[in-house]
Amino acid sequence: MFTMYKTGVETRQNILRCAKKLFYENGFRDTSVFSICREAEVQPGTFTYHFPKKNDLLHSIYTDYMQSCIAFLDSCGLDLHPAEHHLYVLALYYSHLYCDKKLVSFHREVMEIASMNVWFDNPRRLISGFSGEGKEINDNERFDLFVKADNAARRELNLDFINEGDYSLPGIMKLLKDIYTINAKLFDVDYSLMEQYLEDAYGFALKNMGARLRLL
Repeated sequence: MFTMYKTGVETRQNILRCAKKLFYENGFRDTSVFSICREAEVQPGTFTYHFPKKNDLLHSIYTDYMQSCIAFLDSCGLDLHPAEHHLYVLALYYSHLYCDKKLVSFHREVMEIASMNVWFDNPRRLISGFSGEGKEINDNERFDLFVKADNAARRELNLDFINEGDYSLPGIMKLLKDIYTINAKLFDVDYSLMEQYLEDAYGFALKNMGARLRLL
């Protein structure tokens, strides 16, 4: 039943591939570690070596998805400001995440796990990107509080968005605008510049709705 893979990297990727398949079919809660092991043809000990807990799969899944969005954008060869690049990536990220009801259901389950943080912003980089040179928060404790507040707001806005059920591209871009309005207030960044980048990101996402980008 169980087969050996040549390298740990291959084994890890096989587990992730099988987990994504089962999460898509059955959801996160209704997919057990045992069922993933059976699908991947690995022993439970091999699974826990690569992913000590089932939740640890989520970080890899969302990171892989974000990286695929970045790779697609970079392949387009656009000359973008770093902050603009970031919002183009997120426009791709959300427009393809919310285009499939099963993905939406899975994402809701993840959002409801209070300990999960699947956001990949680097807030200090964003501050510099949207505000120009020299903008920085030197009080690390205050900065950490702002990041926690930002994460909590994103979770609530995503859950509210899912509950409202408007998964059109204009609805998705409103979600992004709401998220970054809060971001601008928390980190005191240039909102007018952010708003312009969001408008440009909307056009890019609309043009590339057919891109093959998948969370699961």
